[in-house]
This record gives sequence, structure tokens and C-alpha cells, in this order.
Amino acid sequence: MVHCSSKTIPPLSPRIKIAILLLFLGLSARSQNLILLKSFEGRQIPERVFLAGDFNNWNPADTNYLFKEGALKISLSADSIAAKLTGGNWSLAEGNADGSPRPNRKIILKDRDTIVLHWYAWENHQDHPPRGVHLIKDSTAMNFQEAFRKVWVYLPEGYKQTDLRYPVFYFHDGQNIFQGIQGSGTKWDLAKTLNSMQLPIIAVAIEHGGAKRIDELSLYPHKDYGGGEGNAYLGFIHNQVIPFIDSNYRSKADPQFRYIAGSSLGGLISLAALRDYPHSYGGALIFSPAYWFNPQILSDYPIAPSNMPLRLVYQMCGDKEGGNPQTVIDNMMKCDSILQQRHPHWSLNYKVVAGGEHNEELWQAELPEALIWFFRHSPLQEYLKDVRGN
Repeated sequence: MVHCSSKTIPPLSPRIKIAILLLFLGLSARSQNLILLKSFEGRQIPERVFLAGDFNNWNPADTNYLFKEGALKISLSADSIAAKLTGGNWSLAEGNADGSPRPNRKIILKDRDTIVLHWYAWENHQDHPPRGVHLIKDSTAMNFQEAFRKVWVYLPEGYKQTDLRYPVFYFHDGQNIFQGIQGSGTKWDLAKTLNSMQLPIIAVAIEHGGAKRIDELSLYPHKDYGGGEGNAYLGFIHNQVIPFIDSNYRSKADPQFRYIAGSSLGGLISLAALRDYPHSYGGALIFSPAYWFNPQILSDYPIAPSNMPLRLVYQMCGDKEGGNPQTVIDNMMKCDSILQQRHPHWSLNYKVVAGGEHNEELWQAELPEALIWFFRHSPLQEYLKDVRGN
């Protein structure tokens, strides 16, 4: 006879029971969903469309989340997910119907719900200027050196609802001024600043010439870097851009309400504009001026005639710019001193920013203070009071 011994299984401890219960609840809490991909206005849906998001580490080519015949089944333990449709890589990310970038989707997950997503278009990676900004259409008026030059215009809020005429600021390196335009990764973010501050100005941003940028934004050739074609560029602004703006927008055509602005070589050429077109501009906004490139401009600056109107000049640089920051600061202060001597009735200001480096982050951060400075001085101070009625 075979004797079988038996062992009594001890009861589960409360801790183990809780663990099993939590495991069961966790498994049952997974949401089962069917996602259907539909076309917007009959647009053809690409053959391969993936769903990427915070649930798969934003993998744009995860075959577990590849739509098949317009459908995707998912099982996730989350109440909601952030997601975006892709074509298998981030160069093919979904956009709005016009191809502009769209924010991530927030998809609410309720168990056994069918979710419908509409496919609009792939993002086209072209310029998508922010609210209030538009590109002047291809026009012979914007041709420079036998090629169309892009020029963007910002119009203040309420422009279409009034008959008010506005001061104009002209910015160099236009592709770096507004968000949504191809250029440097970081922008001055001018439109956001102006919308936030509600300053009543028109801003004009002129595209630089790419490989020709150094040539256009310098007046004299540099022994190592070339350049020296700035006179032609300034002539383009004076003879073509400004007349076009004054003819097609409600700008204040009086030169005391017209300003020129830029950074680095753009700051250098802005100072040159005041010198070479003294009756065309009311002042200059000069960030991180590259006076080292053309130091001649400081010694060549003329004495203003006694009848020359007031001009406003705001200069700024950081104390961490380039390989020799002190030279940058010294040159800026030298310029300020020269302008004080030769234009004693001008309103001048310079600022050195602790820790500031030669980049768009500095220029973006310092832009609001610089603009406020202009509007605290005549004639913009009086203009702003008239506009705001105080």
C-alpha cells in the first residue's frame, strides 16, 4: 500500500491577498480601444501611418502601433495619452490642413471606446509665421541683386479696425526675428513680445542673404572675412523697402518714427544707416555690435549738423561675448562716447548684461527692455500717450 502524505496549504497572508488584488485590478484597468483613421475632406491617407506618443517613448516607427487598413487596436493602462501620427520618422509628422505644425494630440481613453482620428496633412516644414505676421508676396519691389528677397511684416493687433498710422522698426536677419520661420533655432520672438506688450508699431524683418550675409552687413572689407557691400544693402532698404512699406501700410512716414535694428553685424550696419542716411531714421536698436569687424565706422562717424533732429540709439552687449568680451564692451562704450561728443542732443543708452553671450537667447531676453526705452523717449513717448489717450 502506498501511503500519500498530504500537507496543509497555509492560508494566504493579508499582504499577499492585497498584492494579488492589486495585480488583478491593474490588469483589468487596461483600456481596450479601437482607433480608426479617417480622411479630412477626402484627402488620401498615406499607406503607412504610425501612432507615436508618451506610451511608446515617442517612437515614430513602432510597428506595434502601425495602422492596418485604417484601424489600430491598442491596450493601455492610462486614462489619456499624448500622441502624434507619423509616417515612420519625424520628418513625416502630422500637421494641420495647411501643412503648418500642430500640437500633440491628447486622446482620452475609455475602455472599449472607438476613437476616430482625422488625418489632415504632413507638416511641410515651410515658414509658418505667427499671428500678425505675413510675408510680402513675390514682387519686383523686393528684388535685390537680381533675386527676390523675403520681407516679413508684423501688424499690431487692431490694425484693421483703425485708421491709425504707426512707427516702423526695420530688422535685419529677418529669418531669425519671428517664430515659425526657417532660420536659427532660437528666435528673437518679436511678434510674441509685441503682442504681449501691446506696443503700437509695425515691424519689418528683412531676410539676410545667406552666404552673402557678411558682404551685405559690412561697409568695409575685412582682411580675413571679406565683405564690404553694405552700401548696396542699405540702398535697397532706403530706395525699395521703405517706399514699399510707406505706400502699402499705414506707417508714419516722418523719419523720426522710423527705426533700424539688428544684432552683431546687423548692429554694425544699423549704426552705418544712421550715419549714411541721417535724415531717414529716427534711431537705431543695436545689440552685440560687431565693431571689431569694421572699426573704421567709429573713426569715420561725422559731426551732426546743428539742425539735425533728435535721434535715439540703444546699445546692448553681454560680458561673455566672443573670445575677448572686454573688447566688445570697450568698443560699444567708445561708440557711445563718440556719439555723445558729435551728437550731444541725441538720446543714448548702453547696457552690459552680466553673463550675456553672443546669441539669440540674449537678444530675445533683452528686447522688451530695449523697446520700452524707445517708448520712454520723445517722440515715441508722446505718440504712445496720444494712442492710449493718457
